[in-house]
Amino acid sequence: MNQTDLDDDHDDVVVIEQRDKRGVVYIAVAAVLGLALGGLIGSSITASKWEKTYQVLEAQYQKSQETKTEQAAIVEQNKTTAKEEFDKQLAAAMEEQEQKHQQAMASVESQRTELEKVNMSLEAQVAEQKAQLEQTAQQNAKLNRQSDMQTTMLERSRELFQQELKIKQEVETLQKERDELVPKLKTLKKECDVYLEGKSWDATSDSCDKQDAASSRISQIDQMLRIHQMDLEQIKALSEELGL
Repeated sequence: MNQTDLDDDHDDVVVIEQRDKRGVVYIAVAAVLGLALGGLIGSSITASKWEKTYQVLEAQYQKSQETKTEQAAIVEQNKTTAKEEFDKQLAAAMEEQEQKHQQAMASVESQRTELEKVNMSLEAQVAEQKAQLEQTAQQNAKLNRQSDMQTTMLERSRELFQQELKIKQEVETLQKERDELVPKLKTLKKECDVYLEGKSWDATSDSCDKQDAASSRISQIDQMLRIHQMDLEQIKALSEELGL
């Protein structure tokens, strides 16, 4: 193939390419125009659809807002109702607690009153027992004094009895001696008189001395008897004073 043929072929290619490029441009322009026309038509259709959709959405939104408002009102009402119910329950619980508190206070007050009564009763019993103890102590002291007095009296009475017995024994002895001396004194007096008169040689010179001695002894015995009698009377008085 020669250069000329190559050039001719090249020119054909360029022409074809140019035609192809133009066709593409035409096609592109047509496509753009078609798209534009289609867009206009589609946009009008789309706009109509969006208008309807917007209206539906607007209605749904309004309904949603109304629903929210209603729900908010319901929630607020529920809150109010719940608060009122809570307040009622709280007031009831507080009233119940107050009643329990008052009952507990009444029970405590009753127990305190009972304890005060028991305490007063115990104090009265303690005071009574104290008085009884004091009375018993006084009685014991009195009994002790009486016992001491009785002991003293017994000792004194024993001494008095012993002394009385001794005096009586002495009185008895003296009285016996006196009873023996009185007859002898008469005999001795006769013997002394006979001796002094000198009428009998049997009379001795000591008859008068014996008479004097016997007379003196009788006087002494009488004096001692009087003393013992006074002692016996004093012992009797003491015995009566002591309740013996």
